[in-house]
Amino acid sequence: MPLNRLATLSAVLCVLLMACGPLTAVADVDPFEFQVYGYQTTGKGHLDPQLLSSYIVAGHKEGDGGSSPTFASQSMMRYALEMEYGLTTRTDFAYYLNLARPDGGDLQYAGSKFRFRGRFAEAGQLPIDIGWYSEIEWWSSKFNDDQLESEFMLTLQKSVGNWTYIVNAPDIDKVVVGANHKEVFEIGWRGEASYQLSERSRVGLQFYGGVNRVDNATPLPQQQHYVIPTLHTPLFNTIPASFGLGFGLTEGSDLVFLKANLSFGGKVDKKIYD
Repeated sequence: MPLNRLATLSAVLCVLLMACGPLTAVADVDPFEFQVYGYQTTGKGHLDPQLLSSYIVAGHKEGDGGSSPTFASQSMMRYALEMEYGLTTRTDFAYYLNLARPDGGDLQYAGSKFRFRGRFAEAGQLPIDIGWYSEIEWWSSKFNDDQLESEFMLTLQKSVGNWTYIVNAPDIDKVVVGANHKEVFEIGWRGEASYQLSERSRVGLQFYGGVNRVDNATPLPQQQHYVIPTLHTPLFNTIPASFGLGFGLTEGSDLVFLKANLSFGGKVDKKIYD
Protein backbone atom coordinates (compact mmCIF):
# COMPACT_ATOMS: atom_id res chain seq x y z
CA MET A 1 0.00 0.00 0.00
CA PRO A 2 1.47 3.46 -0.90
CA LEU A 3 2.63 5.46 2.12
CA ASN A 4 0.25 8.36 1.49
CA ARG A 5 -2.70 5.95 1.42
CA LEU A 6 -1.44 4.30 4.61
CA ALA A 7 -1.28 7.66 6.38
CA THR A 8 -4.75 8.62 5.18
CA LEU A 9 -6.08 5.26 6.38
CA SER A 10 -4.52 5.91 9.79
CA ALA A 11 -6.32 9.24 10.03
CA VAL A 12 -9.62 7.59 9.13
CA LEU A 13 -9.06 4.87 11.75
CA CYS A 14 -8.46 7.51 14.41
CA VAL A 15 -11.76 9.16 13.56
CA LEU A 16 -13.55 5.79 13.65
CA LEU A 17 -12.01 4.96 17.03
CA MET A 18 -13.34 8.25 18.36
CA ALA A 19 -16.76 7.38 17.02
CA CYS A 20 -16.96 3.91 18.56
CA GLY A 21 -19.37 3.40 21.43
CA PRO A 22 -20.98 6.21 23.37
CA LEU A 23 -19.04 9.37 22.49
CA THR A 24 -17.09 10.98 25.37
CA ALA A 25 -13.35 11.68 26.29
CA VAL A 26 -10.67 13.35 28.40
CA ALA A 27 -7.40 15.21 27.61
CA ASP A 28 -7.70 18.34 25.56
CA VAL A 29 -4.37 19.73 26.89
CA ASP A 30 -1.37 17.40 26.59
CA PRO A 31 1.31 18.64 29.07
CA PHE A 32 3.99 16.53 27.33
CA GLU A 33 3.42 18.39 24.07
CA PHE A 34 3.27 22.16 24.42
CA GLN A 35 3.83 22.46 20.68
CA VAL A 36 1.87 24.24 17.96
CA TYR A 37 2.06 22.46 14.59
CA GLY A 38 2.66 24.48 11.48
CA TYR A 39 1.54 23.51 8.00
CA GLN A 40 4.90 22.51 6.54
CA THR A 41 5.90 18.84 6.77
CA THR A 42 9.41 17.46 7.33
CA GLY A 43 10.12 16.27 3.78
CA LYS A 44 10.42 12.81 2.28
CA GLY A 45 13.25 10.77 3.80
CA HIS A 46 14.18 13.43 6.38
CA LEU A 47 14.62 12.43 10.05
CA ASP A 48 14.08 15.10 12.69
CA PRO A 49 14.78 14.04 16.32
CA GLN A 50 13.26 16.48 18.81
CA LEU A 51 13.21 17.00 22.57
CA LEU A 52 10.12 18.62 24.10
CA SER A 53 10.49 19.54 27.77
CA SER A 54 8.63 21.46 30.46
CA TYR A 55 8.89 22.23 34.17
CA ILE A 56 5.98 23.27 36.41
CA VAL A 57 7.19 26.22 38.48
CA ALA A 58 3.89 26.77 40.29
CA GLY A 59 1.34 23.95 40.06
CA HIS A 60 -1.07 21.92 42.17
CA LYS A 61 -0.84 19.44 45.02
CA GLU A 62 -1.75 15.80 44.46
CA GLY A 63 -5.46 15.47 43.67
CA ASP A 64 -5.82 19.25 43.48
CA GLY A 65 -6.05 19.70 39.70
CA GLY A 66 -3.59 21.09 37.21
CA SER A 67 -1.91 19.22 34.37
CA SER A 68 -1.43 15.91 36.23
CA PRO A 69 -4.42 13.63 37.04
CA THR A 70 -2.34 11.37 39.32
CA PHE A 71 0.88 12.86 40.76
CA ALA A 72 1.06 16.42 42.02
CA SER A 73 1.84 18.76 39.12
CA GLN A 74 3.96 21.03 41.34
CA SER A 75 7.65 20.79 40.31
CA MET A 76 6.85 18.10 37.72
CA MET A 77 9.43 17.76 34.93
CA ARG A 78 8.30 16.25 31.62
CA TYR A 79 10.20 15.15 28.53
CA ALA A 80 8.97 13.91 25.15
CA LEU A 81 11.61 12.38 22.89
CA GLU A 82 10.18 12.69 19.38
CA MET A 83 11.45 10.96 16.24
CA GLU A 84 9.76 12.49 13.19
CA TYR A 85 10.31 11.06 9.70
CA GLY A 86 9.06 12.21 6.32
CA LEU A 87 7.21 9.34 4.64
CA THR A 88 6.31 11.40 1.58
CA THR A 89 6.61 15.04 0.56
CA ARG A 90 3.28 15.70 2.30
CA THR A 91 3.11 13.12 5.10
CA ASP A 92 5.16 12.63 8.30
CA PHE A 93 5.22 9.87 10.91
CA ALA A 94 6.46 10.37 14.47
CA TYR A 95 7.02 8.29 17.59
CA TYR A 96 7.08 9.95 21.03
CA LEU A 97 8.62 8.50 24.19
CA ASN A 98 7.17 10.37 27.18
CA LEU A 99 9.14 10.54 30.43
CA ALA A 100 8.37 12.42 33.66
CA ARG A 101 9.94 13.12 37.02
CA PRO A 102 7.44 13.98 39.76
CA ASP A 103 8.69 16.21 42.56
CA GLY A 104 10.99 14.12 44.77
CA GLY A 105 10.69 11.07 42.50
CA ASP A 106 12.72 9.35 39.81
CA LEU A 107 12.49 9.80 36.06
CA GLN A 108 9.78 7.37 34.89
CA TYR A 109 8.17 6.10 31.71
CA ALA A 110 4.87 7.92 31.21
CA GLY A 111 3.67 6.69 27.82
CA SER A 112 4.16 6.48 24.06
CA LYS A 113 2.49 8.13 21.10
CA PHE A 114 2.30 7.30 17.39
CA ARG A 115 1.40 10.13 15.05
CA PHE A 116 0.75 10.85 11.37
CA ARG A 117 0.65 14.44 10.08
CA GLY A 118 0.09 15.73 6.57
CA ARG A 119 -0.98 18.58 4.32
CA PHE A 120 -3.52 18.73 1.53
CA ALA A 121 -1.71 21.01 -0.95
CA GLU A 122 1.42 23.04 -1.50
CA ALA A 123 1.80 26.21 0.55
CA GLY A 124 -0.09 29.13 -0.93
CA GLN A 125 -2.36 27.11 -3.23
CA LEU A 126 -5.31 27.66 -0.89
CA PRO A 127 -6.43 30.90 0.83
CA ILE A 128 -5.50 29.21 4.14
CA ASP A 129 -3.02 26.32 4.21
CA ILE A 130 -4.83 23.30 5.69
CA GLY A 131 -3.35 20.08 7.03
CA TRP A 132 -4.33 17.21 9.32
CA TYR A 133 -2.95 15.40 12.37
CA SER A 134 -3.90 11.99 13.81
CA GLU A 135 -2.44 10.26 16.84
CA ILE A 136 -2.72 7.19 19.06
CA GLU A 137 -1.63 7.70 22.69
CA TRP A 138 -0.68 4.89 25.09
CA TRP A 139 -0.29 6.02 28.72
CA SER A 140 1.17 4.44 31.85
CA SER A 141 -1.50 3.99 34.54
CA LYS A 142 0.84 5.79 36.95
CA PHE A 143 0.36 9.02 35.01
CA ASN A 144 -3.11 8.72 33.50
CA ASP A 145 -6.31 6.87 34.36
CA ASP A 146 -6.95 6.43 30.62
CA GLN A 147 -4.51 4.02 28.95
CA LEU A 148 -5.41 4.35 25.24
CA GLU A 149 -6.65 7.47 23.47
CA SER A 150 -7.06 8.60 19.88
CA GLU A 151 -6.75 12.18 18.69
CA PHE A 152 -7.47 14.06 15.48
CA MET A 153 -7.15 17.74 14.58
CA LEU A 154 -6.80 20.13 11.67
CA THR A 155 -3.83 22.46 11.21
CA LEU A 156 -4.45 25.86 9.63
CA GLN A 157 -1.80 28.47 8.82
CA LYS A 158 -1.81 31.91 7.21
CA SER A 159 1.04 34.40 6.80
CA VAL A 160 0.52 38.13 6.27
CA GLY A 161 3.76 40.05 5.90
CA ASN A 162 5.98 39.26 8.90
CA TRP A 163 3.02 37.87 10.85
CA THR A 164 2.05 34.18 10.88
CA TYR A 165 -1.14 32.78 12.39
CA ILE A 166 -1.47 29.06 13.19
CA VAL A 167 -4.54 27.30 14.58
CA ASN A 168 -4.66 23.60 15.53
CA ALA A 169 -8.39 23.00 15.91
CA PRO A 170 -10.66 21.34 16.50
CA ASP A 171 -8.45 19.03 18.59
CA ILE A 172 -10.73 16.02 19.21
CA ASP A 173 -9.70 13.40 21.76
CA LYS A 174 -11.47 10.10 22.51
CA VAL A 175 -10.62 7.61 25.28
CA VAL A 176 -10.64 4.07 23.87
CA VAL A 177 -9.38 2.14 26.92
CA GLY A 178 -9.54 3.50 30.45
CA ALA A 179 -11.69 4.97 33.17
CA ASN A 180 -13.39 7.44 30.81
CA HIS A 181 -13.92 5.21 27.77
CA LYS A 182 -17.70 5.64 27.99
CA GLU A 183 -17.45 9.42 27.96
CA VAL A 184 -18.12 11.62 24.92
CA PHE A 185 -15.08 13.02 23.12
CA GLU A 186 -13.37 16.15 24.41
CA ILE A 187 -12.46 19.09 22.24
CA GLY A 188 -9.61 21.54 22.57
CA TRP A 189 -7.34 23.82 20.55
CA ARG A 190 -3.84 25.18 20.16
CA GLY A 191 -2.71 28.27 18.32
CA GLU A 192 -0.09 30.95 17.90
CA ALA A 193 0.32 34.44 16.48
CA SER A 194 4.00 35.11 15.75
CA TYR A 195 6.14 37.86 14.26
CA GLN A 196 9.39 37.37 12.32
CA LEU A 197 11.98 39.55 14.08
CA SER A 198 14.91 38.62 11.86
CA GLU A 199 15.93 36.00 9.30
CA ARG A 200 16.19 33.30 11.99
CA SER A 201 14.25 34.55 15.01
CA ARG A 202 10.58 35.11 15.73
CA VAL A 203 8.44 35.86 18.78
CA GLY A 204 4.98 34.48 19.33
CA LEU A 205 2.06 34.22 21.71
CA GLN A 206 0.72 30.67 22.02
CA PHE A 207 -2.63 29.54 23.39
CA TYR A 208 -3.75 26.10 24.62
CA GLY A 209 -7.09 25.05 26.08
CA GLY A 210 -10.40 23.28 25.75
CA VAL A 211 -13.90 22.87 27.14
CA ASN A 212 -13.43 19.15 27.92
CA ARG A 213 -16.59 17.09 27.19
CA VAL A 214 -18.59 18.49 24.32
CA ASP A 215 -21.92 17.27 25.73
CA ASN A 216 -21.29 18.61 29.23
CA ALA A 217 -18.61 21.29 29.31
CA THR A 218 -16.54 21.53 32.48
CA PRO A 219 -17.18 24.76 34.43
CA LEU A 220 -14.74 27.39 33.23
CA PRO A 221 -12.73 27.68 36.50
CA GLN A 222 -11.96 23.93 36.32
CA GLN A 223 -10.90 23.97 32.66
CA GLN A 224 -7.25 24.30 31.63
CA HIS A 225 -6.27 27.32 29.54
CA TYR A 226 -2.75 28.62 29.01
CA VAL A 227 -1.00 31.52 27.31
CA ILE A 228 2.72 31.19 26.49
CA PRO A 229 4.95 34.01 25.22
CA THR A 230 7.46 32.12 23.05
CA LEU A 231 10.80 32.81 21.35
CA HIS A 232 11.79 30.74 18.28
CA THR A 233 15.51 30.95 17.50
CA PRO A 234 18.52 28.68 16.78
CA LEU A 235 20.36 27.55 19.92
CA PHE A 236 24.12 28.00 19.53
CA ASN A 237 23.23 29.06 15.98
CA THR A 238 22.81 25.38 14.99
CA ILE A 239 19.77 23.86 16.78
CA PRO A 240 16.28 25.20 15.95
CA ALA A 241 14.64 25.84 19.32
CA SER A 242 11.60 27.36 20.99
CA PHE A 243 11.49 28.65 24.56
CA GLY A 244 8.39 29.74 26.44
CA LEU A 245 7.10 30.95 29.81
CA GLY A 246 3.56 29.67 30.33
CA PHE A 247 0.80 31.12 32.49
CA GLY A 248 -2.43 29.42 33.54
CA LEU A 249 -5.59 31.47 33.02
CA THR A 250 -7.98 29.45 35.23
CA GLU A 251 -8.00 27.86 38.69
CA GLY A 252 -7.82 24.41 37.08
CA SER A 253 -4.60 25.30 35.25
CA ASP A 254 -1.05 25.20 36.56
CA LEU A 255 -0.05 28.74 37.41
CA VAL A 256 3.44 29.05 35.87
CA PHE A 257 5.68 26.73 33.84
CA LEU A 258 8.70 26.76 31.55
CA LYS A 259 8.99 24.96 28.22
CA ALA A 260 11.87 24.29 25.81
CA ASN A 261 11.58 22.44 22.49
CA LEU A 262 14.75 21.52 20.57
CA SER A 263 14.99 20.15 17.01
CA PHE A 264 18.20 18.24 16.21
CA GLY A 265 17.34 17.56 12.58
CA GLY A 266 15.85 20.90 11.64
CA LYS A 267 17.36 23.47 9.30
CA VAL A 268 18.30 26.87 10.73
CA ASP A 269 18.06 28.51 7.28
CA LYS A 270 14.28 28.09 7.39
CA LYS A 271 11.76 30.01 9.47
CA ILE A 272 11.45 28.27 12.83
CA TYR A 273 8.04 27.22 14.08
CA ASP A 274 7.32 25.28 17.25
